[in-house]
Amino acid sequence: MTDVFRHEYFDDFEREHANIFASKLALVKTAITLGATRQSGYTVSVGAGTGSYEDALRRDGYTVHRIIEPSANLAAEARARGFEVTEALIQDVPFEELSIDTIFYNGSAFGFINEHDLRDIFQAHYRQLKPGGVLALLDVPPASALGLAVQASFRIDGESYISQVLRASWYSAETPHKEYWRTTEDYQALLEDGGFSRFLTWQTLRRHLIYQNESVEPVVPGYQEGSYVALVAVK
Repeated sequence: MTDVFRHEYFDDFEREHANIFASKLALVKTAITLGATRQSGYTVSVGAGTGSYEDALRRDGYTVHRIIEPSANLAAEARARGFEVTEALIQDVPFEELSIDTIFYNGSAFGFINEHDLRDIFQAHYRQLKPGGVLALLDVPPASALGLAVQASFRIDGESYISQVLRASWYSAETPHKEYWRTTEDYQALLEDGGFSRFLTWQTLRRHLIYQNESVEPVVPGYQEGSYVALVAVK
């Protein structure tokens, strides 16, 4: 498989868009701690990319014990940051049952997985999590401002106002496009098929795209406004 992921897409954007990065990081923290009401415990990050969020979490006192990242280029960057990294697709990585406290997918990593495989993966995660364990999916919803702009950009050749706006809020026109755009309700239905029955949602980046990097945005409950949303399933 050709590795089309380049770390520059992500790390350069995050350095240049520090407030967007901080807003998304705050959402990750909220999701894995259920709003600071639990310890994250033994934590696995799936599709971590270069490990930039995991590195920021570590600086803030959170430990990510293992990263699963299928891209060789990105896995190498995460490994260079000192993380234990398995270079593989999540469906190919076995975990013991009742062995994990927290699993999180940051950056819509599940948007590259077809529905059949994703249903099986969620069922496996339900078995792997300890009682009270958390599975957090962090996503750009398809009907959000950012989601609509990204999808529109796929269909526009050349420069446009949409491409100008996206440069203010999105990684790169060359960033690999996720194949599957599903709603939060779609993901909840798949999680219910996997055995989960308790759900929480939080969101951030609710401003117009051109203003999202002006200051750090708060995390608020819900999922119907934000360009970045966390759907959290609790075992």
